[in-house]
Amino acid sequence: MRLERLIGKIARMVSREYTRLSIVGDPERLLGSAVVRSRLLADYGLTVVSGSQIELRVHYEQTYKPSDGMRYVYVCPDTSTLLPDMRAEAYVGDISSARLFPLFADRNMLRGLSIDELAELEERMGTRRLSSAECGRIVGEIRQEAERERRVSVDTFRARLADIALDWQERATALRVSDVMADAALADVYGKLTDEWERINSSFQQWIDKSYFALQNSSPLLRPACVNGILPHIASKHSPTDKVALVVVDGLALWQWCILRRHLGENHLGAHEDITAAWLPTVTMLSRQAIFRGSRPQMDYHQSPAAEKSLWQDYWQQKGFSPYETQYIYEDEAPRPDEAVRRLAYVTVEMDEKMHALRTLHELALLTEAWARLFAVRLATLKKSGYALYLTADHGCTTATGQGGLTQADKVFLFKDGSRGKRHLIYAPEHAPARSSAFEKASERMHDDWIASRDFSAFEQPGTSLITHGGCSFAEVVVPFITLEQKD
Repeated sequence: MRLERLIGKIARMVSREYTRLSIVGDPERLLGSAVVRSRLLADYGLTVVSGSQIELRVHYEQTYKPSDGMRYVYVCPDTSTLLPDMRAEAYVGDISSARLFPLFADRNMLRGLSIDELAELEERMGTRRLSSAECGRIVGEIRQEAERERRVSVDTFRARLADIALDWQERATALRVSDVMADAALADVYGKLTDEWERINSSFQQWIDKSYFALQNSSPLLRPACVNGILPHIASKHSPTDKVALVVVDGLALWQWCILRRHLGENHLGAHEDITAAWLPTVTMLSRQAIFRGSRPQMDYHQSPAAEKSLWQDYWQQKGFSPYETQYIYEDEAPRPDEAVRRLAYVTVEMDEKMHALRTLHELALLTEAWARLFAVRLATLKKSGYALYLTADHGCTTATGQGGLTQADKVFLFKDGSRGKRHLIYAPEHAPARSSAFEKASERMHDDWIASRDFSAFEQPGTSLITHGGCSFAEVVVPFITLEQKD
């Protein structure tokens, strides 16, 4: 369903050109939608901030005032109690579905519509008031049409997936499957293809057992088959005088790369597409460490930007680079490398944070679409700075359903902080053999001292839906390794 007109209407309702700050009441939490927030930022430069009066005051003093040109929409529980200086600075108003659709008579029905349904309603609304009966009819038509489209889409996607020969030695397999995943998530039919994803995952698990662990020791000269080979691969391809940048997007699944790819052309970028494998279990502490260490990760490592910066600098200093020739940038919306830098790392965790806050792949796909438009601009800026530009991820993500949490006895034998997640467990080495029998079953992969989920289950309350990582599924393990190229 289309969002552009609805997002534009919301933007006009909550902001004014004469001020950078708006303070609005939002009793229906329309601005609480991650998709709405992302689109407001991407399309209109509006950052939505929610919080208590005190939290908003702190943001006003510490972030809004020092900022230059940034526009904010504060969602305030009670706009009537604002301090005079904030009120004088801001546009003060409110937003509701009734204000968005003043000609729609049934306000209770309005409050029950999803953002997608509101977007479709915006496309259909005319210029006359609709009676309650007409409101029911048009909402019924919207829902029936959406269901018909889903049914048609499901059949189409099943046919597309059935046409893919699952040869996991070929990168084309991963890219074709991921393109279908991206389209299915955007069309909101991913959850209707459960049997197909299970079939694909079952095939992928056979490849994991047969071929995955050899990748960790494979030569990176031609290509980095696993993330620990990325830095050695780059080092082998470039001379010390080349300017090289590595962009690492935390949690970017290959299907999300397929969405980002679609926005490169408008920024005069092309891509040579390849894939690499995340480190198992697919958690940041191990997989991103493997990227920046350029070798096998260590279990006594403490994950942090400072630790990554140290690994990045140490690796290139061992290759003969001076400290001023290397730079590590973390979560900067406009990365500006120093002039003398020959080896640049740029890490963004934005998509991983958004992913963990969501429950459906449709929401994540819409957020990825909005993020990709902005991120492609950042990539183009880096490329114009003269860098040979690579993009990768530490791991992907998958939807999962809770099958039951861990008992206290289960937790006792785990290794350390970070050793348990929604889809993985890491045992203290001395306890691993004894504990393997508790979890080693068809749905889990036991290797050395860790366990990772093979299917789409999670160590969470039964029936809970989430998006996460740590397991062995295709969407978590196979990540992009992209060489970005300038196009005329």
